[in-house]
Amino acid sequence: MAQDTSKVMRTPRATHSMGFPTSSDPEQLRQQIADTRAGMTDTLDAIQDRVKPRNVMNRTVESMKDSTMSRMRTLADGVGSAAGYIMARTKQPRAKLIRATRQNPVPAAVIGAAAMWMVVRAFRNGRRRSYLYEEAL
Repeated sequence: MAQDTSKVMRTPRATHSMGFPTSSDPEQLRQQIADTRAGMTDTLDAIQDRVKPRNVMNRTVESMKDSTMSRMRTLADGVGSAAGYIMARTKQPRAKLIRATRQNPVPAAVIGAAAMWMVVRAFRNGRRRSYLYEEAL
């Protein structure tokens, strides 16, 4: 029993090509091609925008800025904690030193003057050494 193929109506079948439905209707194919081109153009524009040297540099600078700020906050928190710890641990010795200085101002002044003299002398010696080094060149 053979069928007469002339009486069978063929309807355009939708097939799938790379996940997109396609049909044999030329107008639909043109529209799909135009849509695909528009999508590809948008994708290429986005890629070009992403790899522009200025944009890459801006993203890198922002990333470095954020990273540096985060590290500086962490460092500041640590320094603040350490300073608080030192202040708490040295409260009694500082109070004793202040009390001893008030009770004996002359020896404290002599110690302060000697310390200042040592600091000034160290700076002078450092300068002399640098002058001697520069003259030797």
